[in-house]
Order: sequence, then structure tokens, then C-alpha cells
Amino acid sequence: MAQGQTTEPTELLDEELSRWTIENTSAGNFNVIDGVLEVREPEGWLKSVERYADFELTVEFRFMTDNADSGIFVRAAGASEFARGWPNQSYQLQLRNPIGQSPFPPVGGLFRHGMANGETSYDEALARETSLPTGEWQTLVVRVEGDSLTASLNGVEITTAAAIGNSPGYIGIQGETGTLQFRSLHLRPL
Repeated sequence: MAQGQTTEPTELLDEELSRWTIENTSAGNFNVIDGVLEVREPEGWLKSVERYADFELTVEFRFMTDNADSGIFVRAAGASEFARGWPNQSYQLQLRNPIGQSPFPPVGGLFRHGMANGETSYDEALARETSLPTGEWQTLVVRVEGDSLTASLNGVEITTAAAIGNSPGYIGIQGETGTLQFRSLHLRPL
């Protein structure tokens, strides 16, 4: 939990993106329209103003294009980049539409950008089965506590991981490929 923060749940999304800064892009690809955040390609990330340690983040999102590919960064150091303006020294939970072919995992796959390896369990088949079609709202719940992380998609746990560091760190949303929308980013400190 960030210094001075309460343990009350907080909605991180608002019309002005007042709890965020747009990092490493000039493409205008992070916009709030009628209370919904739209994230489009090609680069950059939306970085929380505050840093958080132990929390549960409930993300309501939908893929707007079949090729949509984004991610949720947690405990990001935010001090350096690894590619296309994204934060190195971070953990990324993939938000990739499972439609189509890709060498990368769909929703819920975990990347450790510039971080030490650690035990990770990810059920890709279950993630594909649980993911909803393009255009339908879905819920990803990410819980980061101590050195562990879990992620559930639409009520089904698909990812567990250990050896999670960088406490506290920033939360972020990646701009990568296609278009996604977010209608809620609800944070509950633990």
C-alpha cells in the first residue's frame, strides 16, 4: 500500500485519468470516452501515480478487436524501458485475445520483465476456455501479496506465481496491438 493510502477500495479509473500518467507515447492511444478507457496500439503505458505493495486489482475489460494485445503491469519500478516504451523491472499479466495465432500466451500469462525467475503455474487451456468473445466484458482479478501473485479470469484461477519482488511498485496498462476497453480498475489494498 502506498504511504498515506487507506485500506478502503478505490476506483482508479475516472474521466480525467487523474490517478495516472501516460508514459512513452505521443500516439494519443489512451483515451477516456463516456467513462470507458480505450487503449490502442502502438506503444507506451498508462502508469499509476501512486505505488502499491499488497493489493487486489479487479479489472473489467473487453477486447474490441480480434488482434487485441495489452497487459496489466504490477509492481513496476518504472525507471527504465525494455521495448516500445514499456517498463522494465515489472511483472506483466498478458491481456491478449486468444483468437488467432501468436507465440505469446493469451489472457493471464505472466511475464517477468527484467526480474528474477520464479515458480509460475499458468493454465493456458483454461484461460482460452474461460475467455469471452471479442466485444464482451470480462473480469480479471489480480492479487499481489508478499512475494506471491494470483490471477483469475471470469471467476476461474488461471495463474499463480512466487518470488514476486519490487514491493511497492506502479500499476500500469500497456498499449500494444489492436484495441481494448476498460470500464473499471478497482483496487483494494491488502
